[in-house]
Amino acid sequence: MGYVVAVVVGLVLSQVATLITTVYLHRVLSHKSIRLHPAVTVFMRFATWMLTSISPREWVAVHRKHHNFSDVEGDPHSPHIEGYWQIMIGNVYYYRREANNDNTLEKYASDLPFDRLDTLLLRRGTLGFSLTGVILVLLMGIGPGLVALATLAVVYLLLNAAINGAGHTFGYKSFENDATNLKLLALITFGEGLHNNHHARPASAKLAAFKGEIDPAWPVIRLLEKLKLAEVLTKVDEGWEDHRRRIPHTRVSPLGATTVKE
Repeated sequence: MGYVVAVVVGLVLSQVATLITTVYLHRVLSHKSIRLHPAVTVFMRFATWMLTSISPREWVAVHRKHHNFSDVEGDPHSPHIEGYWQIMIGNVYYYRREANNDNTLEKYASDLPFDRLDTLLLRRGTLGFSLTGVILVLLMGIGPGLVALATLAVVYLLLNAAINGAGHTFGYKSFENDATNLKLLALITFGEGLHNNHHARPASAKLAAFKGEIDPAWPVIRLLEKLKLAEVLTKVDEGWEDHRRRIPHTRVSPLGATTVKE
């Protein structure tokens, strides 16, 4: 029973890590569509360090370069260039390869220099993730603690790989770009599976655009707003319908062959 609980704990932590990734690393830092209260920022920084071992500056630089070269030569992790299974299995390799490129950091994340806290502690991602492992072992025992940590790592990495791999290969498109929307993936990645929408309007803090699409991170962001812990800086609902790159959708009128834009 202890190992079942450990797997559940790992799954919950992977979802927390995914939520922090989409809100903090993606919408706050990469695209500056949200501003967080300083206290929330500190929490997010330490949570990123302990749950993902990611350097925010590195993540932002890689992501911004991905937008600049989406699915063309230069994209750090395109399934159309590297291959679908290469990204699904080796996504972390392609991420680290680009994150270790000092030129990428300088060009795409010059607005996020490493501060003293990064230099002293938070750049040591392995230390943060190891600390999480120690805490889990102390709370749950060696076996269950390590299982929980492994579940967190594996599920988090798989979800990120699915966004970069499946999110550029399968699903539907509402806008003219190479990314795709996968509603099921969006549900377990706090909206990141609505990847076609995101590539259409990267600065939108809300990734759901049309009826039937769900961005689970959006209610969390709205709650933070109500608590005065966050501020949405960009428009989120206006502009989707008449976006210049929206793919026209038509249907046959009941009266004949007339097409009507939906």
